[in-house]
Amino acid sequence: MATIKLPEESQHNDMVKKVDAMIREISKSPRMSAATRALGLRPSILIGEHQELAHIMAKRGLLNLQNHMIGLAVAAARSAPYELYEHTRVLQLEYGLDSGQIVELAATVAHVTSINAFEKVVAAFNDNAPMRAQDPSTPVLVEVRQKLGSVPRYFLYMANDPRYTKIVLDREIATVHEGEVSRLNKELVAYATSVVNDGKLSILYRAEVLRSLGLTNEQLFEVTTVVSIFVKNAAFTTALQLEPTQA
Repeated sequence: MATIKLPEESQHNDMVKKVDAMIREISKSPRMSAATRALGLRPSILIGEHQELAHIMAKRGLLNLQNHMIGLAVAAARSAPYELYEHTRVLQLEYGLDSGQIVELAATVAHVTSINAFEKVVAAFNDNAPMRAQDPSTPVLVEVRQKLGSVPRYFLYMANDPRYTKIVLDREIATVHEGEVSRLNKELVAYATSVVNDGKLSILYRAEVLRSLGLTNEQLFEVTTVVSIFVKNAAFTTALQLEPTQA
């Protein structure tokens, strides 16, 4: 339940309704959303919301499909149910993603979040056992290179537990490399998740992979701006405990 009393659509003035119509043209929402009903209490902020949405959805270097996948990743990583529902709804209704493809995206977020949790602790051990970087010639790291084409730095530390490393490697292949959703799109989800979770080693690795898949630095910068806007949206709707607008 929302933490504030949301005005009904009919209670907003004509300017708010006009901005809402422009937002819905982009978002494809069937009615005035709870977020717009809330932001309509401060029209100047609502206008800024429309400007942001119009900017990131303007089909510059990224497809809108990719923007919504990034939005799903941000919402999942931030545990923002309102945003998670909205992006998932668009991916299903507007872009035809089926349940299995949504599962692939969610599994990618979960997989990368697990890696991010591990890598953030590396510095605390000061490269001492049992969190000491292992030699790349270690058998399990040779396998990592064979399957991924390189050895992400966090794997050097995971290799202190070869069995665990193999589990994470197999999960990387199953979630990011395989499936119906393209590798590029899942790497975008992985990059966005790493940014939200402040996984520095993962950010570097995912950016490197995205470049190898053809993404330019300008597109990578665009991805980062999209992430930052969706992080803001997730914070706003979660702070107000807004409930998704059911279709």
